Amino acid sequence: MPRIRPIYLSLLALPVIALMLWLMPPAAKAQGYPPFPAQSPWFNVSQPLTAAELNGRVVLLDFFTPGCINCLHMIPVLHALKAEFGDDLLVVGVTSPKFTASKQADNMTPFLRRFHIDEPVFIDADMAWWQHYGVFAWPTILLLDPQGKVIHSFVGERSVAQMAQPIGDLIAAAKKAGTLTHPKLPLITRAADTDFLVLPTKIAVSGDKVAVSDTGHNRIDLFNPAGQLIAQIGSGRAGFADGNAATAEFNRPQGLAFMGNTLFVADTDNQRIRAINLATLAVTTVAGNGTRGEGQATPNAPLATPLNSPWGLASNHGSLYIAMAGDHQIWQLTPAKNTLAVFAGSGEEGLRDGERLTAQFAQSSGLAVDAHNLYVADPESSSIRQINLDTGLVITLIGKGLFDFGDKNGPAAQAKLQHPQGLAYLNGALYIADTFNNAIRKLDLGSLQVSTVLTHLAQPNGLAVLNNHTLLIADTNQDRVVALNLTQGTTAPWPPAKPAAAP
Repeated sequence: MPRIRPIYLSLLALPVIALMLWLMPPAAKAQGYPPFPAQSPWFNVSQPLTAAELNGRVVLLDFFTPGCINCLHMIPVLHALKAEFGDDLLVVGVTSPKFTASKQADNMTPFLRRFHIDEPVFIDADMAWWQHYGVFAWPTILLLDPQGKVIHSFVGERSVAQMAQPIGDLIAAAKKAGTLTHPKLPLITRAADTDFLVLPTKIAVSGDKVAVSDTGHNRIDLFNPAGQLIAQIGSGRAGFADGNAATAEFNRPQGLAFMGNTLFVADTDNQRIRAINLATLAVTTVAGNGTRGEGQATPNAPLATPLNSPWGLASNHGSLYIAMAGDHQIWQLTPAKNTLAVFAGSGEEGLRDGERLTAQFAQSSGLAVDAHNLYVADPESSSIRQINLDTGLVITLIGKGLFDFGDKNGPAAQAKLQHPQGLAYLNGALYIADTFNNAIRKLDLGSLQVSTVLTHLAQPNGLAVLNNHTLLIADTNQDRVVALNLTQGTTAPWPPAKPAAAP
């Protein structure tokens, strides 16, 4: 059969799933595990697993690629299934990388840290297991019996309820047949994070305040421009609670935007937009009902609307723009009117220009604004998009499509990025957190030339303008923020010294 190009699937893709399952090759239904890829990096185990250690177990093979939003949505589902079935179920992660960066072992450990993934994981760099099992889409999760036979395929995003019954039925049958065993595995436990910042993602600056999403600590840190810590908002526990700075709870917060006396937060894994009153540091919720939905805003009831992985934020003239990564859209919240609406994007993942509501985006994650335009970083198409706020027209500044990426400077029409996630506008240029290239790139909006201004970072996620010559960069996988002096071309740790406890 001809090779099928990988695709991303959500719950809305069931007709496609049915067709692909019908086309699935016989290898996907074979009994017994194929050889593990030689020299493949393994994680969360002290030594590579063998087929013998999987035999006798009920196994979920999770085929994922880091950065895929549909794969990220399945992580809490897998956490819940592991909690429900305990030692009777073994999850094994099979990293099937789309991007070059996802083949590199150094990038996997921070990803596992960020999402608290503790099951055995290996990198299938050459897609050998992917091809053996006839996988065609991210995410795909295969349920195997104790003999290594595929019993069920879960293709696309699925719920705990959809997966629990077939898993439970297989476990019960294996126990009845006496084929279910629990041999000890060489699992290892990750050391606790001790850095001041853990996996920071986004930064915002306004006047005398700098805000950093300390995502790994589930809190927001407030500094003055000199880097002195003013306050920490959030208890540090992953959860959802409004309240004062000490008791409020976030769950992997990311995007930040100042508007007047309020700091807005994209509370990504809570599927909510939160607001921090900068006078009192009290936290309230202004949008999202805590469930994950699909592209439908309730215009006059933001708190009743499901969101879908809000990631990046930008404010402009009383509007809060939200990069809704899970919907491949940009939403608009107007706090003064208490309204919420889709601003741009059809909801289909892709790269298509034109009128803002029919344009296609791809996991929109970073935003920036100038006087007339909203700029969007689209990681899955490795592209930078521009929405004209006066005309509503969308154009592509850098990027060609979902599987076109690289590391190339020069004219924007030929330049290539790799999974960019952050943007900042300064003096007629866009600065780009070229995340999977570990670099900061510059797009001159006058000449439309792309250049590299900083390398040797570790998957930078967000950046912000501190002053007319300095950028602050969330160097996410190195648990730090750095300051880049654009005039001198030098970098320095930021804050300059380890902050004392917040007052």
